[in-house]
Amino acid sequence: MLIWFNYHLHIFLIYISIRISSEDISSGWQSFIHFSSSGFEFSPIDMEALFLQRTTADSLEICSQMCHTTVLCRTFDFDIVSRRCRIFQGDLDTTGSIISSSLSQSVVGSIELDSTQFDSFGKSCLFCQGSRYLKCINSTCQCQSNTYFDGSICRSQKLLGSQCINETDCRTDLNYTCLPRLQCGPLSLQNGSTVAGYGNGTAGSDNNALNKPWGLAMGIDNSLYVCEYGNSRVMRFHEGSTLGIRVAGSASAGTGSNQLYEPSVLYVDASSNIYVADDINYRVMFWANGSLSGTKVVGTGSYGSSLNAVADVFGITVDSHGNIYVADTMNHRVTKWIPGATVGIIVAGQNGISGSQSNQLSYPGGLFLDEIHSYLYIADAGNNRIQRITLGGSTNATTVAGGNGQGSSNMQLNNPRSVYVSKTTGAIYIADEGNYRVTKWAVGATKGVTVVGVDGQAGSSPMLFGDPTYVILNLNETLLYVSDYVNHRVQSFKLI
Repeated sequence: MLIWFNYHLHIFLIYISIRISSEDISSGWQSFIHFSSSGFEFSPIDMEALFLQRTTADSLEICSQMCHTTVLCRTFDFDIVSRRCRIFQGDLDTTGSIISSSLSQSVVGSIELDSTQFDSFGKSCLFCQGSRYLKCINSTCQCQSNTYFDGSICRSQKLLGSQCINETDCRTDLNYTCLPRLQCGPLSLQNGSTVAGYGNGTAGSDNNALNKPWGLAMGIDNSLYVCEYGNSRVMRFHEGSTLGIRVAGSASAGTGSNQLYEPSVLYVDASSNIYVADDINYRVMFWANGSLSGTKVVGTGSYGSSLNAVADVFGITVDSHGNIYVADTMNHRVTKWIPGATVGIIVAGQNGISGSQSNQLSYPGGLFLDEIHSYLYIADAGNNRIQRITLGGSTNATTVAGGNGQGSSNMQLNNPRSVYVSKTTGAIYIADEGNYRVTKWAVGATKGVTVVGVDGQAGSSPMLFGDPTYVILNLNETLLYVSDYVNHRVQSFKLI
């Protein structure tokens, strides 16, 4: 059903059955209203921000008129039995949804906007006198409060987490702006919270300190595991605690089975067992949960290019069968180590050859395994791109981010160190070290957006990074963690 209102005449018209001549209609105050069928109500995404009024109305027509005569109202619902009338600001398609109601006679109404109602936007105020949708600001016709002009109509400003392009797209009365990540929210979301390390740029070896943190991993209980390159240890921080527990390595660097020497990255499995890339010892160590020492599962302990050796490992992941995938950085390859094997199998790149072809890598780093789709993502740092291979298939990879030369534009990367892929959206998060930022690339995107950090600007403030080397998300993907190597800290940021 479609209803047409004219406020000046105070009449209610069923548009399909009654016609009003154009001279009787005030175009500035006419509204077209769509209705749902019975048994539904409006569910706003933010009740506090969108709710305008609840009252009792004698009929659907009167409730409709209440919305029509309230400038900010765009959506309402009315229950015929209880006569409950609720009116909301916010366009139906962006600020809420129609859901089933426990009130069988409840109906949702929404005002339909037409571009002709906004023809006077930007013109002299003489053209918008008496308009429902425009008001006079600084001698020109502008959108009403909490709305913005999208080039055609004045739409309702967006709420927390909604996609945006310009600052005016977002609810300014709630202090939301269009963040660098192209989402509406308060600017404070760009500030990180220090969850490990002193947070003042100082290195240390106490349990609440870090020294050159690199790789990160998330435990099944949301504990944060941190590889410390400078302290030659792995620390675990329980959720909410900044006091860590050493779970791998000893008090000093070394070559013993209970020691590590500048560990770079790690992987933690579902049983809380730890796989650690022990960089200067040229090996990967397996530390069973609670063990005081580890077992070598990859490498010989000496630098090498043969398939039984590794040379600087800066990426590691493990599949559900226990196969270990290693980014052998200086050998420009990724190898797969079957449990118990003494040699690896090349699955990406060419042995010892740096290159930029689809079957080549250049100083590969962080790895991410999507076992459901048999995808392995590789931070191909030397080529400034993220590569994806299909395991069990060709070694030719697909570029899914970057690959447009070294640079700071939203189509480029600069020495990307690690990659994490959202399990819910498939979006790719990248620690773009050389640009001092973390970028997010949607599935199939040809450019990314800066989620945190400031493009090309290094620093130690909560909004900046000195050297972002690794990025992960927590289990429910509400927080993003970044290791800030030279600031000796791990920062967390809220995702929206």
